[in-house]
Amino acid sequence: MKRLKYLIGILLIAATTASAAPITVKATMDSTTLLIGEQRKIHLEVEQPKIISVIFPDFQKNNILGGGIEVLRSSGKDTSELKGGVIRVKEDLIVTAFDTGRYEIPPFKFETHEPGYSSEYPTERIIVDVVTIEEDFSKATIKGSHDIIRPGFNFKRAFQYFSFLLILAGIVFIVIVSIIFFSKKKKQDILSFDTVDRRTPQEVAMSNLMDIKEEKVWEKGQQKKYYTQITDTLRNYFVERFNIGAMEMTTKQIIDELRTDDDAKNVEDKISQVFQLSDMVKFAKYQPTKEENEMSIVNAMFIVQQTAQSAEKELETSSTPQGEANDGDKPFTLS
Repeated sequence: MKRLKYLIGILLIAATTASAAPITVKATMDSTTLLIGEQRKIHLEVEQPKIISVIFPDFQKNNILGGGIEVLRSSGKDTSELKGGVIRVKEDLIVTAFDTGRYEIPPFKFETHEPGYSSEYPTERIIVDVVTIEEDFSKATIKGSHDIIRPGFNFKRAFQYFSFLLILAGIVFIVIVSIIFFSKKKKQDILSFDTVDRRTPQEVAMSNLMDIKEEKVWEKGQQKKYYTQITDTLRNYFVERFNIGAMEMTTKQIIDELRTDDDAKNVEDKISQVFQLSDMVKFAKYQPTKEENEMSIVNAMFIVQQTAQSAEKELETSSTPQGEANDGDKPFTLS
């Protein structure tokens, strides 16, 4: 019981002391005249009872004071103890300005949420004049003009110029010789080697399809690669044969585009079989049978031969006189 009374007495004394100690805030500046770009300190100071908490202004949200005064950084808070359970908390703000004029720094507002105290404590406002340096030309001395000085001949500088011209001439000579040498070599390479593929689109497509047929990567479980090879070969052939952007088209777009051509329309069912089965393998992970794999390469070759034969027949018909027979066409067979 005695301990309880003793504790209550201590709390009453502390409360009495706290209520008797006021909170005072102050904001001062080293100088209220500031050159553009110069740094100054604003000193914030709070004297308060030790047992309460006072909240300083938050400069992270807005580092502009008075429209033109900018807060660069804070020195951090420094606390010292005074008499009677009172402490002093200090914080220095490093500020600067980049526009001339007179600016009013509004009062700094400190807050506390302790019972028995006001919730807000403002400081006095600060008026700051930002000025620039003005040069005074009235005291400047203007000297008269000197006579023209003609420099003498400088052997060292002349040798440097001559060396530079000699090196430059050597570089130009090397460049000219290199251009002549490589141009002759390139011309010889062009005359010696003919790298242009002169095969028709049909010959290129059939050659690629025969390689795919012989490789039979589908037997190694590489179904997706097998159908990608077939459809890419047909897409490249369609680009050359029908002049369409088949490489960027979907299966439906290719079929719709080729329906306008009579040659392609005759093999529409073959095109649908190859491309739709390829889409199922690549996107639905469908596992085709051996018969479907073999039928796909057969259909691809049939598509190329049938559409290419029609194109060749048109050329032969236009160049062959009427009444003459053309026995060069033979039906496609796959061994």
